[in-house]
Amino acid sequence: MSSDSVQVRFVVAPFLPEHQPALGVSTLVSVLQKEGIKANVQYLNVQFMRQIGWELYYYLSYATPPEILAGEMAFLPASPDLLLGEMVFAPALWGEGASNWEEYADLLTPLLEVKQHTEGATSGGARREQALHWGKARELIRALREDSPRIVRQWAQELLRDKPRVIGFTSTFQQNVASLALAKELRRLVPREELTIIMGGANCEADMGKAISDNFPFLDHVVSGEGEGVILDLVRGVLNPGTNRPQPRYVAAPQIENMDSLPMPDFDHYFEAIKDMPMAKRANLTAESSRGCWWGAKAHCTFCGLNGSGLAYRSKDAGKFVHELRTLAQRYGFNFFMMADNILDLKYIKSVFPALIEQGDEITMFYETKSNLRKEQLELMVAGGVTELQPGIESLSTPVLALMDKGTTRLQNIQLIKWCEEFAINVNWNILFGFPDEPPEEYADMARLMPSLFHLPPPGGCGRIRLDRFAPYWKSPEKYKLVNVRQKWSYDYVYAMLPPEQRRRIAYYFDYDYEDAREPHLYLRDTLQRTEQWRDGYSRGVTLEFQLDGEAPCVLDTRDGTSKKVPLTADGLQILKILDSIQSSKGVFSKLNEGRTEGAMTEAAFEAQLTEFLERGWVIREGAKYLGLVLDRNERQRIIDLKMAAQLGTIDWSRLGAVPAGRPTPAQAGSPH
Repeated sequence: MSSDSVQVRFVVAPFLPEHQPALGVSTLVSVLQKEGIKANVQYLNVQFMRQIGWELYYYLSYATPPEILAGEMAFLPASPDLLLGEMVFAPALWGEGASNWEEYADLLTPLLEVKQHTEGATSGGARREQALHWGKARELIRALREDSPRIVRQWAQELLRDKPRVIGFTSTFQQNVASLALAKELRRLVPREELTIIMGGANCEADMGKAISDNFPFLDHVVSGEGEGVILDLVRGVLNPGTNRPQPRYVAAPQIENMDSLPMPDFDHYFEAIKDMPMAKRANLTAESSRGCWWGAKAHCTFCGLNGSGLAYRSKDAGKFVHELRTLAQRYGFNFFMMADNILDLKYIKSVFPALIEQGDEITMFYETKSNLRKEQLELMVAGGVTELQPGIESLSTPVLALMDKGTTRLQNIQLIKWCEEFAINVNWNILFGFPDEPPEEYADMARLMPSLFHLPPPGGCGRIRLDRFAPYWKSPEKYKLVNVRQKWSYDYVYAMLPPEQRRRIAYYFDYDYEDAREPHLYLRDTLQRTEQWRDGYSRGVTLEFQLDGEAPCVLDTRDGTSKKVPLTADGLQILKILDSIQSSKGVFSKLNEGRTEGAMTEAAFEAQLTEFLERGWVIREGAKYLGLVLDRNERQRIIDLKMAAQLGTIDWSRLGAVPAGRPTPAQAGSPH
């Protein structure tokens, strides 16, 4: 092997989404190259998409079953638990032992077949629009399955072209079977003395990784957890045998305690892979500023299966993180980052985002967070580049949110959705249902509420909760009145050659029944219909907003399909402005008359005005708390003014309680190489 040869090759197999680089292996490359070990990444997912076409690849990656209820389709979150992509490479892994495609496909037909509805259907409603329909996709996938052994043999030859000493597979979501099939073929071609095969990623977490290690002996090591802490020892043990103690087949990696010790990821191999493809113009970067979940460490959301190895929260130094974003954006020429964090470090709101605002960065990003943000916090985030937010809104019912251990309320969720609309930020959220012990009447209440919200961003999906490994529901099903927990039926087809108990060990997704035999879809009918009406109304641009009629303030309301301009008194306008955030009626009344020596509004007049607003659906109430729903489209100006003040150097950060992150030390800054 020449001195320029790659010693370690990481493989990103199908069906990882292709629009961004793989963060984990890109960081591992930097860890190794920092120590003088040559490593690269082979993006077989991109290569396969190039081969089969974008439509089919997208279908296999994101295929979503529409649920037919009340004659219309509920738009559901993506369902990787069908394992459709995994079935493609089953013949390459199992040979003649692979399960019957037609039998499996027949089971998918009622789930994936998109039926056309005319009666009662709404244009732009919550109808699942597939780029490719199941009838055609089924035959294309069958042909791909038959060709998968040849494809895997070809890939194996490519991966071995310069005789790397280590090949490592990253496996998350639907990457297991393609990775295992390829690893099996590599072992057939090359003995252990010449090639070490490693597998890691989310699919190798805890007992899933042990099951993979136990059932697939052609792998040399299976890594569970954060690989940066073990990759050097594993690779050095191969390159310099005898100098390091032997590593076990199943390796439990320690958590990285110091996030600042991680080098910047190296995305060169991804952008080389896509350089001549149309997606080279629409790809995005990815980064992480933290690991774990600070909320989950206090109150683990009952349905959440993330962070199987632990919820302990760790984040990067604010200055280091800002430097990393700027360096990666400059190096690769892209400025949108899909943040991999489970939850935003709230300290960043007054350090990271002010630094990005101050320097006038054009960096934009997606973040996950909780919904109980204050408006001034959201303002800093948006001014600092957050253009997409996923705030963990899974319901508009406080009792149902309590069943999730969400720590938020209906009004907090709606408040944030409203502010995101005012600040022109994309907010991604879903309605989940089917929580054990959920009161069915809560969904009827949600349905009654929804017409008041048609001017706000609707849920992107509405679906029954999934039972994921590591979630509290999975760990203690009896506590939550869930029975007959078993691996998702799709695992029985994908891993047909393994005994049932081994399929259960490998599974991340599970089926279940309710102890009380409830059928949630029976009490979801009205909610789902209203959700579709909501999506339809929002797509048509209905609104509830402040306007001026000449010089006089008014509210424009088009939510019911008609257009009404209702004039406002000065007191009425002020009440609605105060109710931009959640308030008690006592608090609103106090703020309304604060500082007035004459012309104070009487309590009776105030109560009458508040009652009118409630009846019009301009204000909603929960218990003793109220929230206004009328949009102030001028609020976006706050973002513009904040950024302008920062650029002119006239902003007083101390007034906002913020301290822009400074430059990192040379040791913290690191390098992408």
